Amino acid sequence: MYNKNLKRLGIILSYLLHPMIISSFTFWYLIYYSNVFIENPNSIFFISFFFSTILPIITVLILKTKNLISDLDASKKGERLLPMAFGALFLLMGFIILRTINSPKLIQGIMFCGVLNTILAWLITNYWKISIHALSLATSITIFWIFGYKYLFIILILIILVIIARMLTNSHNIQQIIAGILIGILSTFTQLSILFI
Repeated sequence: MYNKNLKRLGIILSYLLHPMIISSFTFWYLIYYSNVFIENPNSIFFISFFFSTILPIITVLILKTKNLISDLDASKKGERLLPMAFGALFLLMGFIILRTINSPKLIQGIMFCGVLNTILAWLITNYWKISIHALSLATSITIFWIFGYKYLFIILILIILVIIARMLTNSHNIQQIIAGILIGILSTFTQLSILFI
């Protein structure tokens, strides 16, 4: 019973820290509440949300109904490749649209980081099951840090929670989680610093 409750806690934390929730929150908060002036925030948020969250969710549901993935998390390493490839394509489409309508450069940068980080995760996943939850959370933490939200205590709590969540569900080992965190931070910081700041 104790182990079941711990696993249930891990599942709940994993859903709360799901990459699509983290991505949606990042776009929502920074579009509406950051100090970046955005002329048409509703349009920018809709584009960001549609391409980073809605299309990937629809794709996963379709893949599940066609039995191309065994569960909605695509928890088996090999099953993650197709949803991730579609995700990278959707993020690229979103980036192109954000760039075309001349949205703020940092908002474009968030979508661009999504594209490259998804491609990186896809390449690694061909050989090793890296934690996409950890990579996604680390990406958002880095983005918030660059936007000036430097709350170390909250950052540490979120990182600890994602480690606990993924370990309790037996989804990853500690190396896969730490690798996701490190790649998310280093890749995102490098991309935004060189291309968008």
